[in-house]
Amino acid sequence: MSIPSQIRPIEVPANQSCVTSDFVIEAGHRYRFLVEGQWIDDKDPLTGPEGLPHPGGIRECLGRVKRLPEAAWMALLVRTKGPAGKSPWRLLGRGDGIWSDLPPGRLQFCANDVLGFYRNNSGKIDVRVIDVTQGA
Repeated sequence: MSIPSQIRPIEVPANQSCVTSDFVIEAGHRYRFLVEGQWIDDKDPLTGPEGLPHPGGIRECLGRVKRLPEAAWMALLVRTKGPAGKSPWRLLGRGDGIWSDLPPGRLQFCANDVLGFYRNNSGKIDVRVIDVTQGA
């Protein structure tokens, strides 16, 4: 999918444990996420926002301690930070589909890794958010 150039991307570096954007999700609105880029965890193969299901090594034993245990390593995750606090991390991956169930608040993103182990990651993912609500 070609990403419209007029929409400023939110840059999500792989070596940051959480990126808080300026984009605010509004209640009752519908959003499409356009996602591009690649990143890598240490010496693993380069991956896109869908992540690596089984990178091997010690991480096969550590899967339960990554941010979202059921999602692939280095998959792109999203949540919101709003008046009600932080929502749970959810798999965004390639951003397929229309999202209408995110709680109101500022968008936050990260790679699905173990908290405290982001320093050996490199690369970045760019995320563009489009409000597709009728009349928006």
